[in-house]
Amino acid sequence: MKDDKMKIEQRLQSMKKFYIKAGEMIDGLPDAIPEKTREMLKDNILGDKDLKKLMDGIDSHRPPRIFLIGRTGVGKSSLINALCGAYTAIVSDTKSCTESAQVYECKDKDRVLMEILDTRGIAESEMLDDTISAEEMLINQINEFSPDVAILMLNCTHRDDVNSDVEFLKKVSKTYAEINKLRLPIVVVVNKCDEMAPTRYKNPKEYPEIKVNKIDEVVQYYKGIIVRNGLKIDNIIAVSSLIDWQTPDGMEVDVESIVNLPKNDIDNLQINFDGRYRIEELLDALEEAILDFEAQMGLRMASRLKEVVDRLVKHLINLFSGISATVALTPIPVSDIYILLIIQSVLVSLIASLSGRDISLETAKEFILSMGGIAGAGYVFKLVAQQASKFLNFVWPTSGSIISSGIAATGTSAIGKAASSYFIDDLPIGEAKKKFEEAKKENDETSVNYNNI
Repeated sequence: MKDDKMKIEQRLQSMKKFYIKAGEMIDGLPDAIPEKTREMLKDNILGDKDLKKLMDGIDSHRPPRIFLIGRTGVGKSSLINALCGAYTAIVSDTKSCTESAQVYECKDKDRVLMEILDTRGIAESEMLDDTISAEEMLINQINEFSPDVAILMLNCTHRDDVNSDVEFLKKVSKTYAEINKLRLPIVVVVNKCDEMAPTRYKNPKEYPEIKVNKIDEVVQYYKGIIVRNGLKIDNIIAVSSLIDWQTPDGMEVDVESIVNLPKNDIDNLQINFDGRYRIEELLDALEEAILDFEAQMGLRMASRLKEVVDRLVKHLINLFSGISATVALTPIPVSDIYILLIIQSVLVSLIASLSGRDISLETAKEFILSMGGIAGAGYVFKLVAQQASKFLNFVWPTSGSIISSGIAATGTSAIGKAASSYFIDDLPIGEAKKKFEEAKKENDETSVNYNNI
């Protein structure tokens, strides 16, 4: 899993390099591309705020700092492992592992993915001496840590009196706001859903309705206490962080025995059974709650790099489909065929770069033409049909260009989806063609809709 993350990050870096060179690449396009069109391409690609933000985030990110708070045995250490998707924290079913506040660094080799401040259970707070209590010490440690988000952890199977927990977090939140001049985002996590009756169902996909309903009841119970006590939160989510582990050679190991394993085995433990429930939704909630963009991007880079890639691909396809539609509005037939081919080639090259492959525009063109059938005949036919629609302008002004614009947009979208299937999902060229054929059907439906205008 860690190797996969590293490969995906290398893909993102490759994409960033291609993006940086995009301006030079557009300047180097053949003279047949009008200067006005070149400027339009630059403005739409390099000037796109969302794309630029994503590109900046590839480099400008830092490990998010997460503050975990909850009673002993609620599963704080297990949640750390569930968020990281790797064995990071010591987990025990029988005793408290967090004897004092401790910062965990979730790492991918030497790279820190996220920092987590795990505190002792609130119920364990007591006077350390005559001048400071454990509660005051924790508040000082939390402010020194300066978290990006706080997670209040509760137990799904024990409806504890959490009033003291909520009051403590209100104090933390108030002090944080005074020091940092902004509020502390708070997400409430109701953990150990797997232990809710009927307990024999551990696979989230097999949770019966009665179990899900009981989990929802507990969430509503805790939400009521939080609201009545006046604690402002960003979200509340019920999860299971259940993971069973095995050594690299396939030996199953219970959590109590992990500490006795050789260090190499501990560092390379693999998931044997994944009973995680709604962890992805929790990551969504954390990402939305975190106010700092660099920390927000850091969370994406730490736990969901594949999603970052998918988001980039989708954004690129939408962006270039829009560019193609704009170019196709040109009222002169045939003039934009070559320009559209160039635009789609740039899109394919960008998507290919996300797979770690550096391909030329010529190679991208060959890919595009291969999608249309033998010698690209089918694709060329589509382009000709698109341009022919512009002759309608002589009968009904602008109608032909509107039809052409729709065909160009959906055609570019089809090319982007095929390129994603081939380069990102690593599907055979035949499967990529199927994706293109499916998109062509959408193209035909769009053409019919425009004809009905």
